[in-house]
Amino acid sequence: MKNKLKIILWLTVVVMLLMTYVVFSGTLALFETDSTGVVNSDIGKWVIKINNETITNGENETIDINNFVYASNPKVQTGKIAPGGSAYFDLTIDASECDVAVLYNVNLNLDQTNYGSNIVFGIQSLNGTTVVRTDEYVYSGIITLAQINSNTNATFRVTITWQDIAANDATDTELGLTEGSTLSIPITFSATQYLGETLTPYSG
Repeated sequence: MKNKLKIILWLTVVVMLLMTYVVFSGTLALFETDSTGVVNSDIGKWVIKINNETITNGENETIDINNFVYASNPKVQTGKIAPGGSAYFDLTIDASECDVAVLYNVNLNLDQTNYGSNIVFGIQSLNGTTVVRTDEYVYSGIITLAQINSNTNATFRVTITWQDIAANDATDTELGLTEGSTLSIPITFSATQYLGETLTPYSG
């Protein structure tokens, strides 16, 4: 009777050891699988194009705009602008190769020009693009992940209006007499991943 009891006890111990080994091995396997999954995680793509020019370094990019489309004026030579005239230049931001939403800023850098106060620059939204003036010369916008997935670009127009104001006749004439002078504006563009920031309109 005692021998049978010993055998039953030994069998119970062996079974418990086997069960402990199986459970412990399964736990190790779970931890190992999870750690492998973290190591193999993908990194989102970040490719942005401005008017088909690729910008990927995440730093500021300066574009010198000098090829405006000038409004037709019978009193002004084609491709030129004068007081009373206007012109524009379109910018398209393509983030279709990004895997994350994009926050972009466009700085017109008007503080780097010496044009008279009657030469007025601005930005006009196109194709449903929403642009917010967030600083004196800065315009900002967001390209959502939904827009990226539907290949919807951000498009807006940089406009210039040369107001015909008598008080500016002297400076207008000086600009017009300068040989080879053209209207140009350096635009600084920057883009970062959009993380839910609120675009606050400029109130200055």
